[in-house]
Amino acid sequence: MQLKADSGKDPEVLAQQMWRVTELLDAMGMLTIRAVQRAREDVIRRQQQELFELSTSVVKLWDGILALPMIGTQDSEPTQYVMESLLKRIVETGSDIAIIDITGVPTVDTLIAQHLLKTVTAIRLVGAECIISGSRPQIAQTIVHFGIDLEGVATRSTLADALILGAKQLRLVVAIRG
Repeated sequence: MQLKADSGKDPEVLAQQMWRVTELLDAMGMLTIRAVQRAREDVIRRQQQELFELSTSVVKLWDGILALPMIGTQDSEPTQYVMESLLKRIVETGSDIAIIDITGVPTVDTLIAQHLLKTVTAIRLVGAECIISGSRPQIAQTIVHFGIDLEGVATRSTLADALILGAKQLRLVVAIRG
């Protein structure tokens, strides 16, 4: 009503004013949509980070033995974070053995295999030994197919077997029931 009164009886002026109002409302709508979209993306990013941190936490299994159970598909940025977390915990705890358990990793590609080797090297550089556990037949075949050399790296098929090996390396007495 106000636009009609402001434009007088000139339909062209009324149409221009209506067009300006429409453009203003469209711009406000787009601004609102973008703000909601950014807020949702921030929530998703935060949830992904929290989920990632939960799925890659370093666990102290025994005095001197840490484990990193890896879960899900890995890519370069998170695996860098994982390596840093593991190395930090090795230094903080003075652990001599780090077990990387890949049971929960569905596939290994060349990037992940190379990162695994870099992590093993970094673990050794901070004065600990690494045991890789949880390699299933298809992952073992993939690693061999890519020509990744794990010579000198202890491997075990299960986390339990890796823990037993780690305990032996630390000369701990482990009683196994069963």
